[in-house]
Amino acid sequence: MQIVQRLKTKTILLVEDENIIRENISSMLKFFFKEVYTAIDGFDGLDKYEANLPDIVMTDLKMPNMGGFDLLEEIKKLSSNSYTIIVSAHTDTDLLIKAIHEGVDRYIIKPVTEDELFKAFEAFLIKMDNELPSIIEVNKNTKIDFDKCQLMLNDEVIHLNKKEIRLLKLLCKDFNKIVNYDEIEYQVWGNKSMSLSAIRSVVRDLRKKLGSEYIVNVSGLGYKMR
Repeated sequence: MQIVQRLKTKTILLVEDENIIRENISSMLKFFFKEVYTAIDGFDGLDKYEANLPDIVMTDLKMPNMGGFDLLEEIKKLSSNSYTIIVSAHTDTDLLIKAIHEGVDRYIIKPVTEDELFKAFEAFLIKMDNELPSIIEVNKNTKIDFDKCQLMLNDEVIHLNKKEIRLLKLLCKDFNKIVNYDEIEYQVWGNKSMSLSAIRSVVRDLRKKLGSEYIVNVSGLGYKMR
């Protein structure tokens, strides 16, 4: 499927405080995406994100009320897998380094061109292709649906919460590979510091739903999926 056709199934949130710039970029985005949501600052952007759960978040850095980095930090608490793009007129090296450390996927310097957008969205699709499929078959009777946040066990559908889905995604990326506690803490809780007992609590709840034999603890290291 061509890139534009694939993007037509996706949604994007644009957060930009300057009206003219927001309208200009938004008009370009509408060519690529199924739905384009817009917000005027970080607070508005966070509300729009929670309401619509877009596939991509594109944000300016310097905005009133809440800036771009603060917005992305809040979004990371809701979803550690969001694809994020910063659009800014600032070319400071310190900002670029901070963007890398914050896990930003793309940094575009204003003025924005269609060519730059196309490259960014192509990179998004490549990253998406390297991620897990939406449904994984654990065995012939058990499937995990990551998009719907549910476990299908025989004919029963079991709901999974956000933490359970994030942990399962992490473990299912490579069966039998040990995922250490620090990585679990970061991917499931973001920048929040979390105790080992909190991790064990999520694992315990998952085992009740999935079965105790699939998630294995490796003492002193972490967990793996088998």
